[in-house]
Amino acid sequence: MPRTRRDVLASLAGVGVAGLAGCTALDSSGSDSDSPTLDPATLREVMELGSPAFPARVPAPISESFLERGRARARELLDSVPETMSPEEVPNEAVREIYAEAYADAAGDLGPSDADESPFEALRGLRYVRGAAAMAKGTYDAAVGDLTESDVRDEAEEVRADIESFRLGTRYLGDEPDRALVVYEAVENLVAAAVRYLDNAGEYGRYADSAPRVGELLDAVESARASLDGARHVRDRYLASIADPIEFTDAFESTASSLAGITEDRRAEYPQEGFESVVAAEGFDTEKLESMPAKDLLVETFVEVERGLQDAREGLRSGRFATALVGVHTAETHRRAFEEAVTAVKRGRYDSVESAAAVRDAKLGALEALEAARSDGSNPHLTRRALVDIAYQIGRGDGYFRDDYYEDGDPRAARNALAQYATTEFAARETPGASAWVLGTLAAERGGVDR
Repeated sequence: MPRTRRDVLASLAGVGVAGLAGCTALDSSGSDSDSPTLDPATLREVMELGSPAFPARVPAPISESFLERGRARARELLDSVPETMSPEEVPNEAVREIYAEAYADAAGDLGPSDADESPFEALRGLRYVRGAAAMAKGTYDAAVGDLTESDVRDEAEEVRADIESFRLGTRYLGDEPDRALVVYEAVENLVAAAVRYLDNAGEYGRYADSAPRVGELLDAVESARASLDGARHVRDRYLASIADPIEFTDAFESTASSLAGITEDRRAEYPQEGFESVVAAEGFDTEKLESMPAKDLLVETFVEVERGLQDAREGLRSGRFATALVGVHTAETHRRAFEEAVTAVKRGRYDSVESAAAVRDAKLGALEALEAARSDGSNPHLTRRALVDIAYQIGRGDGYFRDDYYEDGDPRAARNALAQYATTEFAARETPGASAWVLGTLAAERGGVDR
């Protein structure tokens, strides 16, 4: 399985993740009781600035009829079973309760979708809707003797074979590199999700040797099938929009390999013993950093270097070259951001939160940097793809002001939020340049051809 951000934080720390970053601990540096309380009204104004809208998208036309067929599949599964189990047909009360919960969850998932949801987000969400309905159906059918675990495992192998067939039949064909890269990374992620559902179904589960266990397995199989359907739809709709497809397979592979090597070499210039050693090598007193927004800023940017490298390594290992290229982009964007953050901290920035107005200005700086990057038209698809992962930190920063752990005006909430806003600003500023680096190298690999 891919390493999560928390995994990366843990490996950087060398110990637990608590205390590394504002997002992993509510109070990452002890008490700030000597710090002044900040103006709550101004901090409320910070939240009122809102968060930027960066829904996940893919530069391929998603068909509304495809989305409706996915929802219809979920409704069909749920409509084939009753809302409740009777004690006469299923004497086991625990199974009846589990089923009732599963049915209610599935019915809720079939409710109206989020109006702000992009078509691509709706496509990705079908795996949850269809999986929830399959959980209910599998539990009921197994409880009444119409379905066995062996039946579902046979289905899982059929889906696994379909996944492999899809992989073998997919080449990196496209129109222009920027668009093709983002499309095929989305396709690879959907296929990887399908594989994870099947792999995890055999290793993890809340229930054992019971009807709900069969339901869990059918949930995984249906979710995998939905992910594969989504991958096929994105690929096919993209190719249908192109009159004269170009082959990118060799260029994607060679560029991913060469840029991953460069990124690995750049990472090797930093100490390998963990984050504390990286910070110390930059000349910082790690104890003094503990109470500063600077610490979370440095942690957040460097963690993303590691995460991007992990994605690049895994992408190369598994033959997912678009994923590897996006991982390289993530790593290089945040390496540059980290270097800029180091310079800023050495110049005395982010050592404290002087006022609520400083937090407001940090958020405004982040919003402006995001909009400037989004408006850069040189490589719009890859840049926007990266900004989706960066922009969410604005919401994370806002979350500190909503957390009941902190009282209004608590300087710790402001410190943690400011670090998130600053991280967003530094990363967003570096994103267009990293896009030009990746796609420029890809063009050079293809002999300087833009198409």
